[in-house]
Amino acid sequence: MTTITGLSPSDRADALGQAIRAAESVISDITVVTAGHLPDTFPQAAAAALNVVERPADPLSDALRARLRQGNPLLVVRGGRHGNTDIAGTIADLLRHCPALTVLAEAPAPLGVPGEQVVALPSAPAPFDAEKVARVARFSLHRRTFDTRMAAALAGITPEGAETILTRLAREGLIQRDEDGWRLPPDVVELLPRPESDALERRIRWASREVAELRTLVETGGAWRDRFDFVADDLRATVRDRTGPDSDVRQHDIARTLAGLLYARQLLAEARITFELAATLAPDDRAAARDLRSAADVAMAEHRGEPAFALLQQAAERAGRGGDEAGAAIALAYAVCVGNRFPATFTDLVPHERLVELMIEAERFAPEHDPVAEAYLAAARAWNATGEKTTPDLDLTSIALDAARVTDQPVLISAALDAVASADGAAGRFARAHRSCGERLSLLEKLPRHEPNIGVEIVDTLHVVPLVALAAGRLPEAVLAAEASWKDPFRGLYMRAGKFVVPLLLTGHLDKALEYAEISWDSWQRLDRPPARWMAPAALAAGMAHALRGNVPEYDAWAARALMLSEPGVHSGLRESFEAFVLPRVALHQGDAEIAVSTSLTPKSGWYDSAHQFYDAYAWAVAAESAVVAGDPRAGDLLAAAEPAAAENLWAAACLARARGRMHDDRAALEEAINGWQAIGARFELACTLGLLPDRRDEAASRLAALGCRLPVSPL
Repeated sequence: MTTITGLSPSDRADALGQAIRAAESVISDITVVTAGHLPDTFPQAAAAALNVVERPADPLSDALRARLRQGNPLLVVRGGRHGNTDIAGTIADLLRHCPALTVLAEAPAPLGVPGEQVVALPSAPAPFDAEKVARVARFSLHRRTFDTRMAAALAGITPEGAETILTRLAREGLIQRDEDGWRLPPDVVELLPRPESDALERRIRWASREVAELRTLVETGGAWRDRFDFVADDLRATVRDRTGPDSDVRQHDIARTLAGLLYARQLLAEARITFELAATLAPDDRAAARDLRSAADVAMAEHRGEPAFALLQQAAERAGRGGDEAGAAIALAYAVCVGNRFPATFTDLVPHERLVELMIEAERFAPEHDPVAEAYLAAARAWNATGEKTTPDLDLTSIALDAARVTDQPVLISAALDAVASADGAAGRFARAHRSCGERLSLLEKLPRHEPNIGVEIVDTLHVVPLVALAAGRLPEAVLAAEASWKDPFRGLYMRAGKFVVPLLLTGHLDKALEYAEISWDSWQRLDRPPARWMAPAALAAGMAHALRGNVPEYDAWAARALMLSEPGVHSGLRESFEAFVLPRVALHQGDAEIAVSTSLTPKSGWYDSAHQFYDAYAWAVAAESAVVAGDPRAGDLLAAAEPAAAENLWAAACLARARGRMHDDRAALEEAINGWQAIGARFELACTLGLLPDRRDEAASRLAALGCRLPVSPL
């Protein structure tokens, strides 16, 4: 990295411009970031310049790294200041993680980044005296680039007057002008006196109008992002420069609206922090409770259960203190839902005993004749009734859905549909769960994406719909749902990539499955391995893809990764459910029927009398088929036991048809299986089934070879 230093801002700017023009002849990927004078805002400025956003479980730092790891980019930083720890820290992090990145910066002094090369320009000493700087004071509140309209509003003069003064100051080197607007050199900013109270008042009035206009544009679908990026630092400064706990109530309103804009801009961590800041500026307990609830909603969108859970309890406390019984009941009920419904967002799960305590407290606050509060409470009762994470009570979910429909709020209906689908899934009613997910998916278009309480529903819908499609054996729909998840701007990389792996494996697209598995695993590693137990089946699927091609060491490596993803020692059942399919299915392909039988599950009760996970239909079906291939005397009973699984899952239906054909030497049953595999695009299983027909074995071998696989060691 190279930093241009020197006392004269104009000299530095000229040198930087010359360097950029020289670089343009050899580098195509050049991004210019203008650093502001407000601390802790450089990563956001870089994100805006690079057109990247923060995603759930995918922080801004990783988004910046991912963008700058591509090609041989040049990052140009202008406007560096003294005390630039956030600039130096961000650049050092990017250089450490992006080996091909080059950084060119200008600043009054070296940034102190490892490996920095400093080009010190000769300049006249002390170019800014007190008299000159005093002439800039009326514009001292600006924190980054500003336009003439902003300058006029904050200085209390006409736009024409502002243009005249700014032009004169620019000629004297006291203000810089570029294609984006006007900028105060950091050298000047450090010498400016503290702004007067009337100037602060003008800024509050300007900020109030600005956030209101931006909010209207967000709500009406207008173009707003460029303007927000332009004024964001000045809005941040308006909120940060409060005078004390009795700050103007307008600062609270600005802070709350700014937090919402930050959320809509997908600066999630800052949005949460700003909502919390708004709570400290709130005029009363009820307003503070609303701010804390919004902060909790953002935390859930970040995929961070612990802070969300704590913030919801704080919101309930403030609501109760302010006499808002409905608000307190809603916050506590939602905390119960979060603790039960989203265990994957927690590092340490919330004990059921604590959730029972919160449920009792929520019921104590519950007001009469409040449909929204009742919808939250009904959902909490359903999720908390069984004492099992992600497994609500089947009967209570129907009541919760009815209560949500009364409110006519899509976000509450979507959440209730998830409860219904979860309960149906746990009961093995995958076809019905799939129908609920279809309705939930249709609600996505009705959810206003800029509202913080919507975020977790978007994330969860795109997470659950592919899983339930898999549970029902509807592989083409699972692939389409994974594609929707991949394209959505509100999904982190490891989340998006992980959704592809199992459906691509089951449809026989092994190379693509392995590609997405590597993307998901690498991204998860770079994020310091957040809780992601739901990713274990994807790792097993990658291992299975290798095993079907005879690569046992890679299979073992991915199986170990699946075990790692299942930690810390929480029995979610997801890995076990998919493993009960993978182990016998791989053994069958390797011709080891004995291992297939020994690794298969043995149903302890009937299908609809058992608790289930997403992949159980596959495991029950392959257990029956393993028994048939091995000549196990229990084969008939296992086939009968798995019939309900075939009614719930199209893959299981085709598998059982193949097992019956093998057991009874029934070509019609094998043809039924072939039709079933074709209907769901299961190319690998189709080829294996064709291998059971003597007249189609050559075709089977050809199909398997195209997938990189061989015929089973011993035909199924």
